Amino acid sequence: MLKIPALLTGLSLIAMAVIAGFAYGFVYNLIYVSGDPVSSQQALLDNFELYTYGIIAWGCIIILDVMASIGIYALYKSTHKKLTLFTSLLRVTYTFFLILATYQLAMPLMDYNEIHNGLYYMESFSEIWTYGLSVFGLHLIFLSRICLQSNFTPNIISVLLCVGGISYVVVESLKSISPSLYSLTDILESVLIIPMAISELAFSIWLIVKAIRLPHHSLTHSK
Repeated sequence: MLKIPALLTGLSLIAMAVIAGFAYGFVYNLIYVSGDPVSSQQALLDNFELYTYGIIAWGCIIILDVMASIGIYALYKSTHKKLTLFTSLLRVTYTFFLILATYQLAMPLMDYNEIHNGLYYMESFSEIWTYGLSVFGLHLIFLSRICLQSNFTPNIISVLLCVGGISYVVVESLKSISPSLYSLTDILESVLIIPMAISELAFSIWLIVKAIRLPHHSLTHSK
């Protein structure tokens, strides 16, 4: 009965990781030039079509994030309905921050005269997304607790989610609360980037493998 939500949730999470690699890892980092509004404006003008595709990619991520929130609730509501609902709503809250952040990125598309403010909007995106990622970290922490309580998810996945969630909360909170500690935050992020990257990725791969290996309607709450 849980086969379909497990598969869709896992695929949604994997798709988000791939699309984010394009939208943020490639497009955003190609155009954003820290502290240089002129270079950022020129990069935006030179790659305006690519920038547009990047915004579309963020829109796809937002949709997939909502699907993942619904899928997680469907998977774990029988374990602890109220806690699972709260955990899913935390992810929806993160998605709301992402919508606000993406709106900042979209401003130069909605008003061509705002291209000269491209650096401002990209930095606004980063600032808002940082707040959202702190909430995302809380989501992973509560998800790890639910996974640990269930007989559905291996304990190692629960531990990875918890470590990843704590890493997000620590790094992103430092970024937003103490910008003066940039050097310390940068060092911490370089150390914690691995658990931050693999926590949800491991969860998504496990969901897909678990769903594929079992016949239709036979996925039960067993490790």
